[in-house]
Amino acid sequence: MSDAFEPRSVHRGRFRPFASFLTALRFLTRLPVPFVRTVDPPPLRDSMWMFPVVGMLIGAFSTAALVLAHLARLPDLFAGLFALAIAAMLTGAFHEDGLADVADGFGGGATREERLEIMKDSRIGAYGTLTLIITILMRASLLTALLELRPIAILVLVAGAAAFSRALMVDLLWATRPARANGLSVLAGQPGRNTTLLALAIGGIGAGIGGSLVLSPEAGVLALVAGGLALAMVRALAMRKIGGQTGDVCGAGQILAETAMLAVYAAAVAFS
Repeated sequence: MSDAFEPRSVHRGRFRPFASFLTALRFLTRLPVPFVRTVDPPPLRDSMWMFPVVGMLIGAFSTAALVLAHLARLPDLFAGLFALAIAAMLTGAFHEDGLADVADGFGGGATREERLEIMKDSRIGAYGTLTLIITILMRASLLTALLELRPIAILVLVAGAAAFSRALMVDLLWATRPARANGLSVLAGQPGRNTTLLALAIGGIGAGIGGSLVLSPEAGVLALVAGGLALAMVRALAMRKIGGQTGDVCGAGQILAETAMLAVYAAAVAFS
């Protein structure tokens, strides 16, 4: 995988959104991008400002699955789980794998070295299994709570949460030192300040305005705060347990930030 993200462009520093989008799409999803090399892809760290845009795309597919299952009069829980299954197929369960590894490592390791070693193990343990079951059911139930809204409103909220939670991953990579000398987060590289601010602006504005228009300004702002707090808690725990971030920590942060935002949206729907 390393050769796919090595900086090899002679046009570094140029604003090339399409090339950056393809680079981010190839990294965050399993979607085929056969012509990514023909556009002379920029380094991944310079393309991370497109993470929230890719998140919007994943959220759109997930929303389509949710709404179609609901229109087919399938049970609401099935619709929510189906939406998550489609998202997992698109990403290769990239973030869920990170969440499970973090749960196993932080829960089962007694020292920093043990935790990092457990997180590298491809096998899943009791902590990871339980965490995945709980978060999947939580997210599915939160998605079904949004079915009271119009399909376009659901799309705005789900895509916004998917976008901002991935923008927060960029912030985590920028603001937090790596916990190990190698690994996926090191391979991806550290984004620059401008790249991080642009990612947060795209994801934050999209989610904030979307939540404000669909629900209320308070709900839009509170969702952003909830997502940010969820990521901050993941970062604080990672610093205490392993002294930095890894690709798994980024995945866990994305899942929990998105879940926190969906919880705010579901609560706002219930009280509206």
